[in-house]
Amino acid sequence: MAILYTSVGSESKKLITFAAGITRESLFMKSFLKFFGSLLLGALIGIICVIPIIALGSGESFSTVFNKILGHGALPLLGKAAMTIFLVCVACFLQLIIHEGGHLVAGLLTGYRFVSFRVLNWNLIRKGDRLQLRNFELAGTGGQCLLAPPDKPVDEIDTRWYNAGGVLANVVTAVLAIVLMYFVDMPQWLRALMFLMAFIGGAFALLNGIPMKAGGVANDGLNLFQLEKDQPAKRCFCNILDVNARCQEGEPYTQMPERLFTLPDPFDWENSMHVAAVLLSVTRMMAFHQWEDAYQLLTEAHDNKDNYMRLYQLEIENMMTQVCIFTGRDDEARKHYSKEVAKHVTQHASTQSNKQLTLMAVALALNGDRPRAEQIFKELEARRDRYAHQSDVALSLDLMHWLLNNR
Repeated sequence: MAILYTSVGSESKKLITFAAGITRESLFMKSFLKFFGSLLLGALIGIICVIPIIALGSGESFSTVFNKILGHGALPLLGKAAMTIFLVCVACFLQLIIHEGGHLVAGLLTGYRFVSFRVLNWNLIRKGDRLQLRNFELAGTGGQCLLAPPDKPVDEIDTRWYNAGGVLANVVTAVLAIVLMYFVDMPQWLRALMFLMAFIGGAFALLNGIPMKAGGVANDGLNLFQLEKDQPAKRCFCNILDVNARCQEGEPYTQMPERLFTLPDPFDWENSMHVAAVLLSVTRMMAFHQWEDAYQLLTEAHDNKDNYMRLYQLEIENMMTQVCIFTGRDDEARKHYSKEVAKHVTQHASTQSNKQLTLMAVALALNGDRPRAEQIFKELEARRDRYAHQSDVALSLDLMHWLLNNR
């Protein structure tokens, strides 16, 4: 799916990805692996349970019964099951890369500029005139293709091909796999892989191409038809991509054009693009140290949390924790920093500098552990070049420095 994963304080990164559509292909892959993994586990448990039962009933030894079972082909069956799971993983991985590559090609052909291409945790980014490899993680997603929009008015920017590119790439490779499978002689394992490439490619195309929402998020097909009709959402889409590109180049949030952070009017809390714009706006407020404005907007977002997806809810709670600490509302911060939010923060702390900010703020203000807070600050400062989004790192360090001087 087209992923708009911007990097506003690392928070916006998350929502931006989902604003354009969560990588449903990665969820599909996980479901596939879970299904086949369950089959293999069931087979192993069945053998483990059956052997002692047969042995006790027949009076034979465990080894004798085990050898008889192997003689009837159980081991080859398990081997085939393991090979099937491996080929499913390979096919899902290849179709994921092909899907994101489709977005890349379609975007470049319609005037977009390359920003980054991520598969799992490997993130290839553009820094000036060079390409660099960085590590980045987002739970629930398997890949992202991020581009910067053409430098033209929003109503002249085409978003249809950008969203359609991934689906078209899956369809083309699925058809090609079928042709190769039927008209080219190949080993049995390769034929099986072609079948899975066709099946999974078709499934990806349907899941992403048929207009629908999952968890409140529009897929590529729905974005393709809606963005051109919904100008406020289209503006959010383009702003998110623009901010992401600027963040990767290290442009400070305080120097970015204010128009990129304007909220849609009228506002719709059920529209993921609109919610993404909120997190972008809050991040910019924090960059200007406008704590009360950020608190008021986050409070409104929190009051409407039932209207948007769980990931956004976690991000809102995380940012509320930060802003409450910045404004001296420590008791309220503790309420927002639940076990689930803490787990979410810890999970992404190694690749998202904003999560380091949360850990530092909690250590300093909620746990009273200044040495730990100072250690987190120094570690982030020492590793700042490892992060893909330099604007996020600079902002996180600035806010950490402010906390250390004002708490």
